[in-house]
Amino acid sequence: MEDHEKYQRNFEEATLPHFLKGISNLLSLLEFVVNAPSGELSDSMCEDIKGEVEGAHTGTLAAEEAAGTVVGLVDKACEELTSQRGRLSKRQDELQADLASTQEQLEDLAARREQAEGQVQSAAVWLKQAKQSLAAARAKRGEKRTGRDIGIGLSFVIPCIGIPMAVAFEKEHVYRKLEVEEAWEEVCQVTASIKKNKEEMNRIDRRVPELEKEVEKATETLSRVKEEMSKIRQLHISLGSMQCNLRNCFQYLSTLHGLLRVMNVQSQNLYSLDQLVPLIVEACEHVQQQVAGNEFLLTATQVHTVLHSIAATLHSLQESKQAQTEDQF
Repeated sequence: MEDHEKYQRNFEEATLPHFLKGISNLLSLLEFVVNAPSGELSDSMCEDIKGEVEGAHTGTLAAEEAAGTVVGLVDKACEELTSQRGRLSKRQDELQADLASTQEQLEDLAARREQAEGQVQSAAVWLKQAKQSLAAARAKRGEKRTGRDIGIGLSFVIPCIGIPMAVAFEKEHVYRKLEVEEAWEEVCQVTASIKKNKEEMNRIDRRVPELEKEVEKATETLSRVKEEMSKIRQLHISLGSMQCNLRNCFQYLSTLHGLLRVMNVQSQNLYSLDQLVPLIVEACEHVQQQVAGNEFLLTATQVHTVLHSIAATLHSLQESKQAQTEDQF
C-alpha cells in the first residue's frame, strides 16, 4: 500500500468513530431544539441537553486530537522525504562531478598517450640518424687511428715525415673520438627518451581500464540515484497532496470543536434553549460543509446518514421559524 493511502486509512480509523459520536450528539441537540417546549426547561431536560453537548464536545475533541496526531506523522514523513531528496540530490551532484572528473582524466590520458606515441615515433627516426652518425664517427676515428699509427711507424724511419704525420693524425683522432662520444651520448639520450615515453604509455594503458571501470560504476550508480530520486519525487508529490487534504480536514474538525467548546461552556448555566440555538445551528451548518480533505469523513455510510438527518432536521427548524415569523405579521 502506498504511504499516502496508509495515512488516509489511519486518519479515517482514528477520527471517524469520534467524529460520528460527536455529530450524533449534535443531531440529538438539534432534535431537542425542534421538539422542545417553549419557555424554561425542566431540570431533567437541562441535564439531558448538557449530556448531549458534553458528548458532542468530547467526540469532536477526540476526533481533532486523533487527526492532529496523524497530520503530525504525515508532516514528519514529508520532512523525511524532503531530507531524502536533499541527500540524493547532493549524492547525484557528487557522482556527476566525479564522473566528469574521471572522463576528463581519460581525455587527458588519451592526449598524453598520443603525445608520447608521437614522441616515440619521432625519437625512433632520430635514433636511426644518431646511430648512423655514430657509425660514421667510429669509422672516421678508425681511419685517423690508422693514419696516426702509420705516422708513428714512419717516425722511426723518416722522422721528418713520420712525426708531423703522427701528430696531425693524433689531433684528428682526438677530434673524431669526441665526435664518437657525442654521437654515443645522443644515442643514449634518444634511447632513454624512447624508454621513458614507452613507460608512460604503459602506465596510461594500465590506468585507462581502471578509469573506464570507474566511469561504468559511477554511471550505474548515478542511474540508480536518478531512479530513486524520481520515485521519491513522485511519492513526495502524492504525500504532499495528502498532507494538504488532511490539514484541511484537521482545520474543519478544529473549527467544529471550537464551536462545541463554546457551546459546552454556555450550557453550564442552562435554563433555556434560546442561548444555545444559534451555536447549534452554526455547528450543524458547519458540519455539512465540504472542503478538500473531509470527504472521507462525510462519505462514510453512518456519517452520511447522520448528516442527512441533520440537514432534514435543520430544514424543518428553519421552516418552523419562518412560519412563526409569518404568524407574527
